[in-house]
Amino acid sequence: MLSTRQAPTAQEFPTATLVIGGPWSRGHQLDPRPAVVVGPFGGPEFAGEANMVVVWFFTLGAPEPGDSVQAMFPHELTPLDDSLTTMNPDVFRDIVCGLRRGRFAYDDGDALRAAVRQAWRERAGLADADLAARHTLHRS
Repeated sequence: MLSTRQAPTAQEFPTATLVIGGPWSRGHQLDPRPAVVVGPFGGPEFAGEANMVVVWFFTLGAPEPGDSVQAMFPHELTPLDDSLTTMNPDVFRDIVCGLRRGRFAYDDGDALRAAVRQAWRERAGLADADLAARHTLHRS
């Protein structure tokens, strides 16, 4: 019996989505491991038409294009039921530290860095304080 489920699209994997996927190394796909979506392949201006997403396999080390940062087809990824805000604190700390040490091609990492900063604020309980402060400033 054929499945009627359609293949996932790149648009179903927004920046900061936690996924499981198998990175590629020397023409061979490695065992699946966790990763985080950096953004659409080609950058945010191609979000609506991208066929691939750029992911960072953070367990492979700091972001480095080709090694730990790769373009993947959506059917190669499985989204996780977790987020940067709710994930294991030790793993989140590894992501924060890795972002500081690594690099992305072009400006691919900007949206992910912003999402990680926002998650850090939420985890620290500062996001509500930021919102309250902005609300108070606007009322003044």
